[in-house]
Amino acid sequence: MQAEGKAAPLRWGIAGAGAIARRFCRDVNQHASLGRVVAIAARDQARADSFAAEQGLPHAFGSYQALALSPEVDAVYVAVIHPQHAPLIREMLLAGKHVLVEKPAVTRVDDWDELVALARQHKVLLLEAMKVMCFPAMRTLLSRLPALPGPLSLRAAFGSAPPREGKLFDPALDGGAAWDVGVYPLWLYAAFCRQLGLAAGAPEVQLQRAPGEVDLSARFVFGGALDAELGASIVEDLDKAASLTGAGWTLVIEGKWWNPQRVCLQGEVPPISWPQDIVQPVEGGGMQHEADHFARCVQDGLLDSPWLPQALTRQVLGWVEAGLAPARPAET
Repeated sequence: MQAEGKAAPLRWGIAGAGAIARRFCRDVNQHASLGRVVAIAARDQARADSFAAEQGLPHAFGSYQALALSPEVDAVYVAVIHPQHAPLIREMLLAGKHVLVEKPAVTRVDDWDELVALARQHKVLLLEAMKVMCFPAMRTLLSRLPALPGPLSLRAAFGSAPPREGKLFDPALDGGAAWDVGVYPLWLYAAFCRQLGLAAGAPEVQLQRAPGEVDLSARFVFGGALDAELGASIVEDLDKAASLTGAGWTLVIEGKWWNPQRVCLQGEVPPISWPQDIVQPVEGGGMQHEADHFARCVQDGLLDSPWLPQALTRQVLGWVEAGLAPARPAET
């Protein structure tokens, strides 16, 4: 029997049975406090059954429509390839499901605006799964950020060199560096500007691509009160640490900054005191933190999030969409 005053755990279903779906399922069912994955949906029943057996889930659906109609599911984590996000999100929202969608949420600002309006119409929550913003170390960093004197510049990148095949290298599937990993540093910049009360203008965008190819690397350069150089690549390993620099000090998010667990301040920062380095390790892959934050928002009846605001998703989508527009000259 449920204890009085304690909300029931959020019942998650996952749309898509790939690698990221497995990571989300493991993190939530092994480490989350406010929810549990109970269902998986794939494009065929055999694949769903295999995933359910592997992860110990009670429900397996051979279509996304069946997941949308299931009374056993409160919220859906959308983990299919991103060109399929928009219609699938729409289907889940129309069925009254809350939706957490893998990044990038969609690839067109107009689609995001339509989906946010639809979610609010149906009084359900729609958020992009930018997990870095929900890690405890990042939340601590953001809470301390306004105490730092005059941040001047941010440097952050996300790059690796996977085999040159598959969806990442397919223009028809909106592949490329900007959509795949560029959204991470763009989100970091947008979140820092928001926390500091600074306006973020349009970036200068530099792309490495040949005609008919996806962008193999992308560079976003921002001016203004907080300038930034942000990088993304699917053909090169880039620096995994991120840094925020001011007069006489540098704040470093160590390790893989997109899985933040240690933040160190270097240099003197008078007259404020920085109590200590931020060291907040996580269990597993850390996706439980975004799932628990999402569940808390649902419990509180919120239609947006203080940590994953829909406006920041829109801002980042706009930067990438404009940067990849065909009219822009491409570097080779």
